[in-house]
Amino acid sequence: MTTNVDIVDRLQAILRDELDLPDLKISVRSTPEQIDGWDSLATIRIVATVEREFDRQFEASQIENIHSVADLISMISGRD
Repeated sequence: MTTNVDIVDRLQAILRDELDLPDLKISVRSTPEQIDGWDSLATIRIVATVEREFDRQFEASQIENIHSVADLISMISGRD
């Protein structure tokens, strides 16, 4: 079973890679406004990578409602 900690660790690796921020540290409370380079275009890249990494498909309405790492966790966990 995948835990939220596992998901955060995997998301941190994805965000580090997609945003080219190798030292980035995230938490469930992290938001795009707090992370350099996490804009709307980066969100699309991040979501595409998350979909591949977690073998999930997200609807546009879900993607539009990403306001934090917690939102991504909920989407991945199917709790959105």
